[in-house]
Amino acid sequence: MSKNIIEVDPAKFPWLDLKRYTFCMGAENAGILYLSGQTASEFDPEQGRVVCKGNLLDQTRVIYEKLAVALEAAGMTFRNVVQTVDYIDATALPLYRQTGEIRKQYLGDSPVGATGICVERLLRPDAFIEVSMVAMRGDKKPIDPGWERDGQLTYVPGVEVENIVWTSGFVGNEVVDGQAHYPQNTARQAEMAYGIVGEVLAAAGAGPGDVVKTLDYISPQSLLQYSDTAEVRRRFFGNQFPASTAIPVNRLLRPDGLVEIEVVAVKGGTREDIRVPEWEPGYGGLTQNAGVKKGRLLQISGQSSVNHATGATVGGYDIVAQTEQAYSNIARIMDEGGYSMDDIVNTIEWVAPNGLMEYRKVGEVRRNYFGDRFPSATGVSMHQILGRPEQLIEVTAVAVV
Repeated sequence: MSKNIIEVDPAKFPWLDLKRYTFCMGAENAGILYLSGQTASEFDPEQGRVVCKGNLLDQTRVIYEKLAVALEAAGMTFRNVVQTVDYIDATALPLYRQTGEIRKQYLGDSPVGATGICVERLLRPDAFIEVSMVAMRGDKKPIDPGWERDGQLTYVPGVEVENIVWTSGFVGNEVVDGQAHYPQNTARQAEMAYGIVGEVLAAAGAGPGDVVKTLDYISPQSLLQYSDTAEVRRRFFGNQFPASTAIPVNRLLRPDGLVEIEVVAVKGGTREDIRVPEWEPGYGGLTQNAGVKKGRLLQISGQSSVNHATGATVGGYDIVAQTEQAYSNIARIMDEGGYSMDDIVNTIEWVAPNGLMEYRKVGEVRRNYFGDRFPSATGVSMHQILGRPEQLIEVTAVAVV
């Protein structure tokens, strides 16, 4: 890990032995802190194993206590948090709205961008929710596009700290007779979502060319139409594509939602689109760049078992071999940009259900690429990889340089 990156591992963490894992609780560089996704997991001496206890609300309280300890170890508080993502098990949805009160207890009135999605399942079978966060040092201000908003919401459309814009996730809709209407056409919903994103960016004094990352959460019923969103992206971004990842999830929180989009943008500074020459024949037609560097952030598009130089998937149904290819792709992007794996502060590993049985083994791949100093990380199960049926894992990464 880069000498500039500070690993955040609290000296006292009563829930787990952190030395057993191939991630750190948080990684900070240049005032930007990425925290690992947290469940309510804790070691139970009576059972002799790690478990998650209680219902969704019990688990959410434990998670926020863990995150409070991690933030304190970094010399930050919840007032520094700029973005949260809740990964929710479908069985916990009836109680999910009530977690808002717990968020208020910890976040108070501090503005935060937020996304909540329903994943296929969490890696721990007794977990109902996992929460990840990003925090920043500096003055935080909410982005106000001038919308009428429900006063009960525990998030805002987006926040800005030192020219970095972090948005909530948005599902496209139109208001008909005073009611939100969600057209059952994936491209049209995506177009509306980008319209909302555009309003948030404009309110922050930013534009599409400032976006360095998009993350699309896709509902299963929209998979057949999802390719139609490429033209929507071309119209919105022109030829300045961000790093992007598209993740099929169990469902969106809004039942008639087809695609939810969250973005990160950086105002000012020089934009650097990272393209890998030997990948261009296949990668060049995509509506994303392999990596985008702007300001302090370097965002990497999601990487799977595809060898982009040949277009072939690697590793058969072996998740370890597939993960090796994904991290090899990430390392190649970093090298092309003049950076190294030591600069990475966070990864998300999205695992297909049929890859979960052997998923624990991918820790060795992380050791090979990161040594004994790990970035923060989150791992969750997606509905499937957006590609070929044999693909078991996709990895997204971000560096601060």
